[in-house]
Amino acid sequence: MISEPAATLVARPWSGPAPGWYADPWQLAPWRWWDGVQWTPFLHGPYYPQLYPHLYPGLQTAAPTEREPKGPGIKGGGIAAIGAGVGVLGSIIVAVVFSATGRGDTQSPWFMLANQLALWVGFVGAVFVASWRHGTRSLRRDYGFTLPRWRDVGTGIVGGLVSRLIPTLVVILALLAGNGFGSPSSAGHQVDGLNPESTAGWVILALLLVVGAPVVEELFFRGLIQGAFSRRVGAVSAIFVTAVIFSFAHVSNEGPFAPLVLFPAALVLGYLRHRSGRLAPGMFAHSTFNALAFALLAIPAFR
Repeated sequence: MISEPAATLVARPWSGPAPGWYADPWQLAPWRWWDGVQWTPFLHGPYYPQLYPHLYPGLQTAAPTEREPKGPGIKGGGIAAIGAGVGVLGSIIVAVVFSATGRGDTQSPWFMLANQLALWVGFVGAVFVASWRHGTRSLRRDYGFTLPRWRDVGTGIVGGLVSRLIPTLVVILALLAGNGFGSPSSAGHQVDGLNPESTAGWVILALLLVVGAPVVEELFFRGLIQGAFSRRVGAVSAIFVTAVIFSFAHVSNEGPFAPLVLFPAALVLGYLRHRSGRLAPGMFAHSTFNALAFALLAIPAFR
């Protein structure tokens, strides 16, 4: 057992299971001691001695084949890319099927639901595959996916309001530059991507925006992708890189304004993930952000 590894690893500041030996999420050794609150530097089992040369004077070893982790997170960048590709392919298949059956109306609530679920299958699949192959096989330990706490609600609402401020100003400016508040506008469609025309469409859109997207997208982007980048380039860089990926990932269905609208919000969500060590605050912020967009979309002047 090693008491002081050469590299100081960033601890995960969320509470978790009972203290004990668990699979090392950084994969420097088979087991790492979890003290009930955070990961400790205590390792057990065979390890890579080239990472600790001061413990083995005179030992000649090859250079490490992998960088030492700079932050908590598991490998999974490639898996995330494959999962996103599978999700996009699934969405295309859904569109083709609806078109072939004469149901290709993009405003159809059932098209919206099927299209989004197909995309999310790829996202969620990547999250589980990465955890199974490179992590501890626990969403709690690998991604900080825990039950929410009461303070997460308040933190999330504040974060959602702050992150929605700039996008709301963008929508209002776009509206004023067009037809004003007295007539319908395309600004809402350009920013929000969807504009349902039936009661069922509004209900499904509300569930997708306020419930589904905050859970699935936070797991995929802030859990898997931000964690993967964090262990490679550090927490701050990971927040920015993930925010860019998240923003441009929405261009296809939310229009060219998506990066401008979503990048500030993505920074807030990334910061909440890093600061808390968990996904719950960001999920509530994401839900609040989308709920405000849904409220704007319900106003005729913004549609």
